[in-house]
Amino acid sequence: MNKPLSPTDVAAPEAPLALRLTVNGEAADVLATPRTQLAEILRDKLDLTATHLACEQGVCGACTVMVNGRPTRSCITFAADCDGAEVQTLEGWQGDALMDRLRAAFTRNHALQCGFCTPGMLATARDLVERLPAPDETRIRNELSGNLCRCTGYVGIVASIAQVIEERDAAGIPPLPQPPDATPPARGFTPFEPRAEAAAVAEAPTGSATVEDGWTVVRRQVALAHPTADVWALFSDLPAVARCLPGAELAETDGKSFTGHVGVRFGPISARFEGQGDFTADDPAREGRVTGRGKDRGGQSNVEGALSFKVAEAAADTSTVDVAFRFRIEGMLGQFNRPELVNGLVDYILGEFVANCDAVLSGGEARESKGVSAWAVMKAVVKGWFRKR
Repeated sequence: MNKPLSPTDVAAPEAPLALRLTVNGEAADVLATPRTQLAEILRDKLDLTATHLACEQGVCGACTVMVNGRPTRSCITFAADCDGAEVQTLEGWQGDALMDRLRAAFTRNHALQCGFCTPGMLATARDLVERLPAPDETRIRNELSGNLCRCTGYVGIVASIAQVIEERDAAGIPPLPQPPDATPPARGFTPFEPRAEAAAVAEAPTGSATVEDGWTVVRRQVALAHPTADVWALFSDLPAVARCLPGAELAETDGKSFTGHVGVRFGPISARFEGQGDFTADDPAREGRVTGRGKDRGGQSNVEGALSFKVAEAAADTSTVDVAFRFRIEGMLGQFNRPELVNGLVDYILGEFVANCDAVLSGGEARESKGVSAWAVMKAVVKGWFRKR
């Protein structure tokens, strides 16, 4: 027989707290239990539904609002911690000149599609326009890394923020300093100080992806244990190189121009970019360049890219190949512009490519490509992280 529950076995309901917030410039008195999230107060109590909820784990940034002048994830912020705070949501920026400029720039640059991420994106964007000293694209992308967009590929969003910063500078308005953090440090908590060697890696990354003038740029150097003449003979032969590249297939080529496709499969995401391009090779300098453009009809995405390479002798029967790849993707697959994902993806594809080149140079055949495995890319990312430690 089950033992009946005693009063001590049942947790008492949490008593609501009386809170006073200043929301969009107006005082708001609410009752909330200690576990109530700020987002719940804004949406359910105050009917400010422009604050969107998605992941509810502080990852996607759709719920971003300003709390005491700082962008804050309202889905993981307890309302009780905001007692006496000033909160600004998208509804409170009606008639705000800076927000009006951002909205106009977002429209002009097609910086939104479904619009679900837009309220949080605009809150973060407004903070960046007020605070950043220059329209630095890399800095803007890093600052936006906590706001995820599944539609636009971020290109229009970044361009909008950079343009409004330029408008601010042209008007002679200086950037605002970052407001001081009023949150006291937790008792017994020792702030983390990065090791000197970790800081050195961050200042001078090797082989990482960067963003330059709207293009994602990846630079790598690979080594092949084969004579330089043999390596160059392979790299100057476009059909042979295409056979070594996972997912690539040429349809037609005359040695200088080509048509074909590149297929990429990353877990549930798959794409087949069909297009055309040009190929040049400089035999005396042992340098080559491939440019191309294509479209994935299934995902409605466009890609442009340019791959340059230079073969050099490292030692007897050993060669190095310096590779620089710049590209940009627009449309639904624009998330592949993100540097951290690109690093893992490129390392995996480059590893497969080098293995195929080595096999061909040794008299064998390139392996048949079966797409890009999400698990393999994850392993490449983790290995890269450990190499930096």
